Amino acid sequence: MAPKHAGRGKGRGGGGKGDRKKKEEKVVPSVVDVAVTTPYESQVTLKGISTDRVLDVRKLLASNVETCHLTNYSLSHVVRGRRLEEGVEIVALKPCALTIVEEEYATEEAAVAHVRRLLDIAACTTAFAKAKQHKSSSKHAQRPATPPSPPPASSPGANGVGAGEAPAISEAHDMVAIGPPPKIGEFYDFFSFAHLTPPLHFIRRKERNGAAQDGDYFEIEVKVCNGKLLHIVASVKGFYLVGKPHTVSRSLVDLLQQLSSGFANAYEALTKAFVDHNKFGNLPFGFRANTWLVPPIYVDSATKSPALPAEDENWGGNGGGCGRDGKHDRRRWAREFSILARMPSKTEEERVIRDRKAFLLHNLFVDTAIFRAASTIRRLVDTSPQTGPDGSLVLEERVGDLHITVKKDEADASLKLEDKVDGVAIYQTDAMDISQRNLLKGLTSDESVVAKVIACYLSDLHT
Repeated sequence: MAPKHAGRGKGRGGGGKGDRKKKEEKVVPSVVDVAVTTPYESQVTLKGISTDRVLDVRKLLASNVETCHLTNYSLSHVVRGRRLEEGVEIVALKPCALTIVEEEYATEEAAVAHVRRLLDIAACTTAFAKAKQHKSSSKHAQRPATPPSPPPASSPGANGVGAGEAPAISEAHDMVAIGPPPKIGEFYDFFSFAHLTPPLHFIRRKERNGAAQDGDYFEIEVKVCNGKLLHIVASVKGFYLVGKPHTVSRSLVDLLQQLSSGFANAYEALTKAFVDHNKFGNLPFGFRANTWLVPPIYVDSATKSPALPAEDENWGGNGGGCGRDGKHDRRRWAREFSILARMPSKTEEERVIRDRKAFLLHNLFVDTAIFRAASTIRRLVDTSPQTGPDGSLVLEERVGDLHITVKKDEADASLKLEDKVDGVAIYQTDAMDISQRNLLKGLTSDESVVAKVIACYLSDLHT
């Protein structure tokens, strides 16, 4: 029998996988238009990139004003058929046109997630307003002109870095300026629509008054903007007014628009404001993966810290952050950041598409890395005592692209730190280096900051 490698030609060799990787690295991602037909027989055009998959299309739909309130649907294609898998690449879809098909709510969690989405969309009318003590200042009462894109990578929204960093626009990179660099004190002005009437005052669970229909999950009370209180049932088939199970809407927004003209008008005004805010109609919902910057709502709540809808565990939120469940631990971070780095970025449209994806990916990476580091430290503390001299290596592990190094704490955190690079000892005497290390230690401690400290912090930002 001939050896297994005998049939290989010189051209193929044994590095097929490596060759494919090199080809991937040489390909420059391009902008791709994805046409999507909505359940309302309208069509939206999304701006994706050539490396996107169906999963990325769903994320774009969650940040489009016409489709953001939809959570329970599948995507169909004229050639590939219904219920496309999330891993399908959009460049393989020819024509690149999809149709949203609303589905039943197979689980109670799916219905809860739908309610949470509406709460999250409406949160920008209340949660991000200026704190009361700052409203008297006309300087801060007006929303400044803000770029029609999320803050660039050097901004506080992307990585928590304050003012004084390198400017967001650099002539050295031959980029067209979209707008002035954002200021940390004005970050949430971009998210705030406090000048609008909130479409609803609250949504809360309600105890059942009678027997449940087959397929019913739970009841809710919805108080809309004009004070009208509506009692609604969440079920497998959708949402309906109590006592009228034959009039079911897949979407809670659709049902509330039918039941209340006040809600319909307020919601329409909000979606119009999203589009007027920037021509792409991007929602604050899409930017709030995690900004590591405290919303102004906390200033007025020194004794009680209200959770944003995406964080509220009463509505199925994850308590804050997107890295708690570990599903992103082994994500190919290096490849995804490399793709974004190769994207064209000379025009405004190219910058907006790239910056938005970079903003969300960076926030997800920070979340995942910190939660993974916190769990590693907690596991280490629970299983073995720290031995060895201060600053010595205690544990080192790799999880996918994440490289986690745990060192024994210094006896005095304010002292200069000694580290080694390629075996050569170096001394970090810069106070900024020490501060950054201590900040990272604080983040990985996985503990909340005292509300009063946050209030003082925000007060300083507005002075």
